Amino acid sequence: MPLLLVEKTAAGVLWAYNAAHLQALHDYAAAPLRERAGMSNGSMFSRLPRWMKLARNRVLLQKATTRLMAKANAIR
Repeated sequence: MPLLLVEKTAAGVLWAYNAAHLQALHDYAAAPLRERAGMSNGSMFSRLPRWMKLARNRVLLQKATTRLMAKANAIR
């Protein structure tokens, strides 16, 4: 089945499995400080595409997640 929560951005394609996944991505984009837990490649956030991790794309990612949250609420 195709994913319903997909948003194309100028930097890349953002997708989420569900509202919880989308909220985690939004919180990651909004975090002022991104700390590493010590393990490399041990979390979902370490495996995100490079464009999502770049500071210059934080606002873009926040706007895209907000649009997807609205879309998710409309689907319910």
